[in-house]
Amino acid sequence: MKVFLPVIYNCLLSVLLFPACSKNEYDGSLSMDGAIRIIQEQDKEINTYIQAHNLVMVKDPSGMYYHIEKPGDTTAYMTLNSVPTIIFTRSNLADSVLDASFGDTNFDGRQLRDHIIGWQIGLQKVGRGGRLQMIIPSPLAFGTTGVSNIIPPNTVLVCDVTVVDFK
Repeated sequence: MKVFLPVIYNCLLSVLLFPACSKNEYDGSLSMDGAIRIIQEQDKEINTYIQAHNLVMVKDPSGMYYHIEKPGDTTAYMTLNSVPTIIFTRSNLADSVLDASFGDTNFDGRQLRDHIIGWQIGLQKVGRGGRLQMIIPSPLAFGTTGVSNIIPPNTVLVCDVTVVDFK
C-alpha cells in the first residue's frame, strides 16, 4: 500500500485544490490525510465484499476497484468534458440498492467532470456500449456529505454502469 500512497495523495490533492474537476457536492470538510485514512480503512471492507461475492476486480491507484465486463467501442473514450448517457445502479456493501437510473439518463447534460470522482475515473476506462462494475470508497464518492435521504455519509458505493453514449 505504501507504493500507492503518493498516487492517492496526488489524486486527492487534485480533488481538494481543483474543485472544477470534482463533483459539485464536495464539501471540503475532509482533510487529505483523513481521506487517505478512510480509503485505507474502507479497503478492508471492500476486499471482504470482493471475496464474499467471488469478484475479480482491479484496484486503481486512487483506491477504487473496478471490473470491465464489456469494453465497448475502444476507438473513442470519454473525457472529463464529455456528457455521458448511462444506465446505472448504485448499491452499498450490504447489497442494498440506493438508487438507479431505471433506463438511460444524461443527468440533464451534466459533464463527467461534475460527477463523483469514482465515476470520473471509471467511466473513462470503457467506450460507448461498455459496461463496468466499480466499488468506490466514500472519499471518491459522496464523502462525509452523502445525498439527502438517498446515500448516507461515508458510504462505499458499488456501481454497475453501462455507457449508452457520450457527447
